[in-house]
Amino acid sequence: MERLEIFLRKLAEQVSVASENNLTPRCWKPSTLCREIKSLIKSNQPALRTTFPAAHTVVDQLERMGWIHPVRVQSPLAAKPIDFLLLNLESGRGEPIYPLELLQAYLPSGVVSYFSAINYYELTTQVVTHHHVVRLDAPKPPKSLPADKATEPASVGEALERNPLGTEIFQFEAVGYYQNRRDASLVPGIQVRVVSPRCWLRITTLEQTLLDALLQPVRCGGEAVVLEAWETGARQMDADRMAEHLAKIQREDLDRRVGAMLEMLEVNLTGSTLALRLKAVSDRLKTQRVPEIPLLPGLEFSKLNQNWQVRLP
Repeated sequence: MERLEIFLRKLAEQVSVASENNLTPRCWKPSTLCREIKSLIKSNQPALRTTFPAAHTVVDQLERMGWIHPVRVQSPLAAKPIDFLLLNLESGRGEPIYPLELLQAYLPSGVVSYFSAINYYELTTQVVTHHHVVRLDAPKPPKSLPADKATEPASVGEALERNPLGTEIFQFEAVGYYQNRRDASLVPGIQVRVVSPRCWLRITTLEQTLLDALLQPVRCGGEAVVLEAWETGARQMDADRMAEHLAKIQREDLDRRVGAMLEMLEVNLTGSTLALRLKAVSDRLKTQRVPEIPLLPGLEFSKLNQNWQVRLP
């Protein structure tokens, strides 16, 4: 019993609060929790001794004590079943699970993105029908794309997937959860946000989320959600931060979409770094011929904004 008390005290020290190295110490995949416990036992072996039970046995014991509660999710057909464990460090169920906590626990190094980020920043009033976590790949050299292909949803750095939403990983409370892969150069805007002492999220910034909505409207909930998100977010965003993101992404088609969207929404950004950047792009467009592109890739619109050569709803 003494060894168990030592272990529980050490475990509590590890998982009582979130940190950069452990964003969701309350919610775990069983395999991840077993690795954490195994490491904890190894690092405290003098006190726990070599006869201390194995990690999976400890997990079972914590569940019998009421300190761990399984969270059941539905796996896609033919996929390996997935479960999560809620570690409350005391008897009782504690706070209910937060949907984005599951995403972060599934992929601790991942970035909560797309419709999930739009929902987190309260940029839409619509019910979320799918959640997304992104696995970032090392930046790849830009590909030379024909002008008529430059605005496809899966362009530079985006791998084609059969399901436009991505790879379904599980369902929870009738909502699909998806994993996507992206070139890290397309996602410069990432931050860690505190939801609660034991739940932090690695998530796209509000500005990056708005840019993602122009690159991947389907994954962001579709046309209506994207337009509502921009209507709300354009007046909340940090224009200088968005300019920084655009400078790192270096895609003129995205600059053009941002310019056309802000013009359509009649947002005044006079004096901002973003306004200066977009003016430079607009001036270049007056001296060169570029193909027309839709405001949202994959969707067709008939109204043309001549300044940006972008078709609008």
